[in-house]
Parts: sequence; structure tokens; C-alpha cells
Amino acid sequence: MPDLTLFEIVGLAVPGLFLCVFVLWVVGVIRTFRQRRVLRYIDRFRAEELTGRVRQLKVRRYEEQAIQLAQVELGMPAKAARSWVKSI
Repeated sequence: MPDLTLFEIVGLAVPGLFLCVFVLWVVGVIRTFRQRRVLRYIDRFRAEELTGRVRQLKVRRYEEQAIQLAQVELGMPAKAARSWVKSI
């Protein structure tokens, strides 16, 4: 097994670190865009809480209840609520 020098380790670690930061940034941007659709209707705290409840319903395979929840809580049209729930 070849020995790696410190220069080689740093040469591999720096691009890997940049890649990890980039992936985390992309995940944050995706989260923001998903919540932005809801932020038109309610404040940020309620949007995060509602997003969590919708995710739980989807995990439990209650997608129709999640759509109804979005409609009731937000006053969102049915088509927009269905699209938003599917995007989560």
C-alpha cells in the first residue's frame, strides 16, 4: 500500500470539502424553494411546522390527508396543494 504524503492528502481533502459544502448548499436552496411556495400564505415558523406535518403524513402514506391539510391550513387551491405536497 503506497504511503500518501501530506500534500496528496490535502489535495484530495480540499476538493472533497468543497463538494460537501456545495451539496449542503444545494439542499438548502431546494428546501427554501419548497417552503417559498407556502410562505405566500403563512409565516416562516408555521410553514416549517406545516411542512413537517405534511412530510409525516406522506411517510405514512396519507397523501390525500396531506393535500387536505394544505388546503385547510393555507387556503391553497386544490391543484397547487397537490403539486406542493408531491414536491415535498
